[in-house]
Amino acid sequence: MKGRVINGGNASGEALVLDVPFSFIGDFDPETGNITILNHPLFGKSLANKILVCPTGKGGTIAPFIAYQAKKKGNAPAAILCKKVEPILCESALAIDIPILDSLSEDPVEHIKTGQFISIENDEVSVGE
Repeated sequence: MKGRVINGGNASGEALVLDVPFSFIGDFDPETGNITILNHPLFGKSLANKILVCPTGKGGTIAPFIAYQAKKKGNAPAAILCKKVEPILCESALAIDIPILDSLSEDPVEHIKTGQFISIENDEVSVGE
């Protein structure tokens, strides 16, 4: 898959795929790296060093600070792939200097499954087993 690079770089790791918009505020615990979306199948799963895949972002201006706290503790995602980035998720990725891509040639939420190995090199995203 190819995507639009919002913040460049290379990353690889296991995918964690959310089917809902993501916010570092309320959907994530920077102390543990765990997803905190109540009643979601991935509740309690760690996002630390994973490739976050989501439709888009949401949240407020404190989100980049929470992402930065998580990065300092080793609990931030390694990269973000989304259908369409929004400003807060973009700012969060920029604050912790991780790759973020959107507008991929295939819908990442539909094409990628949690647990698959993802490799990002510039604008190219490879999906493995």
